[in-house]
Amino acid sequence: TQSTGGCVWRSSVVLSRFLEQNSALVCGKSVVELGAGTGLLGISCHKLGAKIVSTDHEDFLTSCKQNFELNHIDPKMHCKALNWGSDIKQFLNDNDLTTPDIILGADIIYVEETFDLLMKTLLDLSATNIDCKIYLACQIRYEKDKKFIENSKEHFNVEVVSHTFDDNIKMFCLSLKPQLLT
Repeated sequence: TQSTGGCVWRSSVVLSRFLEQNSALVCGKSVVELGAGTGLLGISCHKLGAKIVSTDHEDFLTSCKQNFELNHIDPKMHCKALNWGSDIKQFLNDNDLTTPDIILGADIIYVEETFDLLMKTLLDLSATNIDCKIYLACQIRYEKDKKFIENSKEHFNVEVVSHTFDDNIKMFCLSLKPQLLT
């Protein structure tokens, strides 16, 4: 398709490969993926033993659901609509989900108009679990992309995650600063 959710982005491949080599990060953990697109990252996490919920805007979930089905993973259990900025506690309750241990996002930092909503969603999802980690993989294309990462340092401890898969893809691990935990 022509939408951003209809193709496999390199960042998703890089983050999937990273998690494959570091499977203890997700195995047995509650994982929420933001901006799932085709579902590659969620499928990888499921195969690694994660309790995964892949999310995206309702309009972009079709290919994710199809790919989950092709991999014999129940899309009703693992593919959920989530609009960034919406009530996260309500989302978790409505879908009978636990607080995430890990939040994943591959190439979700690109539309500046969504940055505030994305930041709110990251804050709300991570605020209820002191040990929650966020792994973001992205190709930093523009100054605005760098600015999002810099601005996230107001709320999160941000570490660059080294990998050897693709020099154009940057990976970050974010953890909520202790004073912001609820």
